[in-house]
Amino acid sequence: MLAKISKTISMAVLSLIMICGICLVFTGCDDDKDKKYDVAIRIGCSDGNVYEFPVGTDELHVEFEYDGIERTFGVRAYNLPDHPRWSEDWLTPSGEGANVFSANYLFTDINGNQSNTRIVKEPGNYRISYWAESSSDLWNERKITLIINIK
Repeated sequence: MLAKISKTISMAVLSLIMICGICLVFTGCDDDKDKKYDVAIRIGCSDGNVYEFPVGTDELHVEFEYDGIERTFGVRAYNLPDHPRWSEDWLTPSGEGANVFSANYLFTDINGNQSNTRIVKEPGNYRISYWAESSSDLWNERKITLIINIK
């Protein structure tokens, strides 16, 4: 009788160990679960041009001759070059949630007057800054600046 109880307990313990092992296999020991990655950013212009900020490039300068065309800019896509699954993909930002970008626009006209405008048209200097917000669970915080001079 004692041997039967011992055998039953041993089987129950073995079954429990196997179930725990199977659970670990399916859930994994994901050390990268909380890892954040550096982010590359593409800024798109309404005229069709795209300005890329790979990791390590935080500022770009662009110059236009005045042509009277209104241009707007925004984050078109982002990439996580070191991410094990998405390193080759350019993803479209959702605009909501934890993984968002913020922007600041500063225009200095040829007389030195400053204003915040999202429309790039008049002669002067435009400084458009974007932030990959620190609230993200995917990327490390980052700030980039696109400087546009219209002559």
